[in-house]
Amino acid sequence: MNDTINISQPISHELLWDRFRAGDKEAFGKLALHYYQLLYNYGLNLNHDEDFVSDCIQELFLELWERRGFLSKTDFVKTYLLRALRNKIFKESIRLKRFQQPREVPFAAEADISIESRMVLNEEETAQMRQLTAALGTLTARQQEIIYLRFYQGLEFDEISHIMGLTRQSVANLLHRTLRKIKESWIVALMVSVIFLFLPA
Repeated sequence: MNDTINISQPISHELLWDRFRAGDKEAFGKLALHYYQLLYNYGLNLNHDEDFVSDCIQELFLELWERRGFLSKTDFVKTYLLRALRNKIFKESIRLKRFQQPREVPFAAEADISIESRMVLNEEETAQMRQLTAALGTLTARQQEIIYLRFYQGLEFDEISHIMGLTRQSVANLLHRTLRKIKESWIVALMVSVIFLFLPA
């Protein structure tokens, strides 16, 4: 029986994970290639030093390969890798004393807005986008992280709970408070914009 991966046929990441655990270098390479950019973007939410994040990802994959025989089966490869990177970055940040505040809105670059969409935005829509970005910039690091995981990665509460080390109820409460803060900040920004419209030139 030939266990070589047929690149012409789709294969689940869970199966790739199982093959990687069994020592399949090709499966490991496919996983690393698929998840690298996602991990990199997420890492920049936790530490904005690009070289540091890149090093953490490389070290994580090396450690995974070295420990492949001891890893458990999982049906949530993305969640597993995100949590592993989160732990890695925090551990290395403590060891190297390199804790940093995340970028003001570290996930804004991943917003699903095409070039064509940007071209047709009118002045009002552009102003609203700026107001929303400003509202996101008022969030704490943890609030930015939960917005990123929930809305940019589309993760469920249980997955976010596993990654962030919170209970499911804590995730729900944090998300509720975060969305309320965004709404309040956006309303304030809109009110300020309206006031400026009526100021004399």
